Amino acid sequence: MTFRFLHIADVHLGKHQHQSDARYADYFAVLSSVVEHAVRARVNGVRVDAVLIAGDLFDEQDPSAETVRRAMAALRPLRAAGIPAFAIEGNHDRRKRTEPACALDILAGEEYLRLLRPDIADGTLTLRPWTSDSGGGMIRAADGVVIAGLGFLGHNIEEYHRQAAEQLPAEAFPILLSHVMVQPGEETLEYGCVAYADIAPLRERIGYLALGHRHTRVGLDDEMDGWVYNPGSLEFVNTLDYRLPPALRGFLDVTLSDVPLEDEGTGEEAGGEGTSTEAPSAQRNVERMGYHLRVRHVATDKRPAYTLRPDISGCDSPAAVVDAVRRAAQELDAAQRARGPILIARLQGTLALSRSRLPRAAITAMLQEEFGALHVEVMDRDLLGGTDVGTLLADSEDLEQLTDRARAVAADLLRGGGIAVGRESDLATTLIDMKTQLQGGTKNPSKEVLRGLREQLLPYVEYDEEETREASADDDADEGDTDRDDGSGAAPNLRRRDPLRPP
Repeated sequence: MTFRFLHIADVHLGKHQHQSDARYADYFAVLSSVVEHAVRARVNGVRVDAVLIAGDLFDEQDPSAETVRRAMAALRPLRAAGIPAFAIEGNHDRRKRTEPACALDILAGEEYLRLLRPDIADGTLTLRPWTSDSGGGMIRAADGVVIAGLGFLGHNIEEYHRQAAEQLPAEAFPILLSHVMVQPGEETLEYGCVAYADIAPLRERIGYLALGHRHTRVGLDDEMDGWVYNPGSLEFVNTLDYRLPPALRGFLDVTLSDVPLEDEGTGEEAGGEGTSTEAPSAQRNVERMGYHLRVRHVATDKRPAYTLRPDISGCDSPAAVVDAVRRAAQELDAAQRARGPILIARLQGTLALSRSRLPRAAITAMLQEEFGALHVEVMDRDLLGGTDVGTLLADSEDLEQLTDRARAVAADLLRGGGIAVGRESDLATTLIDMKTQLQGGTKNPSKEVLRGLREQLLPYVEYDEEETREASADDDADEGDTDRDDGSGAAPNLRRRDPLRPP
């Protein structure tokens, strides 16, 4: 007996990531590439017998009619080739509590997939045999292979998996679909997650636990004992996904056999002529319940996403910051630019201008116009900041230096925030003095006290010429007290920027 299936999850059809129509289309395109792989792929003469969808085929519970229509179009080649798709609900596309069905039921009604849904009542889970008329939670997919589905279980996860395992037949190789994140260690468990130790006893009852929910692959290394697998999402779904290598997302091409499996090829031989997937990025061979199992992870061809790390140390003007980002982006070749990449600009180094003056809009426009970026994100969290721990250490026998240490700490915090650049120490001294003035005062300072504090901060007010040019005449009239030259070289009629405003 040989049974070959593809295991996918977290497709998220219908997602308009970054409010982009191009990104909306990307999710259908990558699903179509997997379907093409299923229809055309041959490995040592073995064709794909089934596709398993472990939840979140759709990005939301009520996808648009256009999304459902395009999902049907993407899955149609599977139906035409006679390759069944078995699916479960995820947390994104499960039916609402007030509704008897969801979009997956529509696809099931048109025979694009077979929806596996258990019966749960009063804490008891039942895997009723699936029929085309009434559905169910378990189906015999081939001689010697049974597939069951649990969907998304937000609570009582360990117990429901135990109940499901007890209902799986012993005479067939059992595959269980579940949309849950299994944590290998003792991390804090969130809703919809379970610790591996809590389900490990089920290893002798479940041959292959096909998971979804986690967006990066699981099971190809030595963790989880060779029976728990997650392929990762087909595409980047969340902004956090860009931080990890794209090869960690794709699908699993699995072959199950009662005889030892021969070594297989890669590339075209593994993927089949005309597919748009990449070569397998990881593979694992194990023996399970008397069968030989070969699990290959194939990274999908996603829209490229790159993280730029320009060093902006010494850039004392917005234009200089833009130039630094431009130099970092020049490492992208023409082919990468042509695909409309997603670019993350993570600014590095030490601030030489106020954080509030970082030219985010100008960086975005430059990367889009010169490097063809579809979407740009500018991040400044890596810029040098924070306080030297040494400045926080005060010797109890040397308390007279506490004020000096406090000034150093305040200056470091101001420097890290890009506030009053070049005058951090002076502003720190002023702030410490202001704090001293308020000590012993009333809970609510008088207007006169607040006015005095304001006058002490005026020398550190910064001006933004670009914003001033955009200001209206009415604004200038309302802020007539700003029509002066403070000797700093700034042009008159400039609007003040609060030096203590958070960036």
